[in-house]
Amino acid sequence: MDFEAIMMEGILILKIKGELDQYNADRYRLRFDMKIVSPEVQKVVIDISELSFMDSSGVGFLVGRFRTAKAFAKELVLVCNSNYINKLLSTCGIEKLIKKYTTIEEALS
Repeated sequence: MDFEAIMMEGILILKIKGELDQYNADRYRLRFDMKIVSPEVQKVVIDISELSFMDSSGVGFLVGRFRTAKAFAKELVLVCNSNYINKLLSTCGIEKLIKKYTTIEEALS
């Protein structure tokens, strides 16, 4: 897994690429949380459009980042246009918890 963090006007965009599995979720949990709780961040957009694989640990990772953002009164949304990942998120009920968009532009509006 690789990720890129972009900050623009109070919005933190975290682009995740590759695989989001237990190994990577454990490796990146603290890094993501440190960025999310930063005082200048008001909204977090996690872009998972370029994920090639995600398992239940990846789902747990996303829920954990949502809880971190919520604890610090920040909005967190997802961007995903992969049928495979969308089906997994839908099956797990994530869409009831976290707003999901198909493009970054939609998420930023």
